[in-house]
Amino acid sequence: MANESRGSSPWPLVAALGIVATEAGVLFGLVPIAVGGVLAFGSSCAGMIAEVGYASEPWRPLRLVGAGIAAVSAAVWIAVAPAVTPSGLAAGVATDGIAVRAAIVFVSAALLIAAGAVGPVVTGGGLER
Repeated sequence: MANESRGSSPWPLVAALGIVATEAGVLFGLVPIAVGGVLAFGSSCAGMIAEVGYASEPWRPLRLVGAGIAAVSAAVWIAVAPAVTPSGLAAGVATDGIAVRAAIVFVSAALLIAAGAVGPVVTGGGLER
């Protein structure tokens, strides 16, 4: 162990930049920046989990992080919507700035979940554990 040299991980920096980009994109309504920030944050969290050995591959943690972000953004979206129906949620997005930002983060989280589901199939591992 003493002879092993271990470099620093890039994931914490990417996670920090992802949080900053998400906040800036959500605050100023910059959709591509917000989406990129959520994707950077989620993928770096999954990468950190896999790197420290809690998961053999980052795909399952990516799905779980995406599901967590989706749950929080859906809760915010539902909280500000006039009704919890498809038309009520759509009306909330059309009239409320908070709802549209929550919807943007929700769709970004859905992209994380989709990447976590498609990634193992594309890399040849199939949907593992």
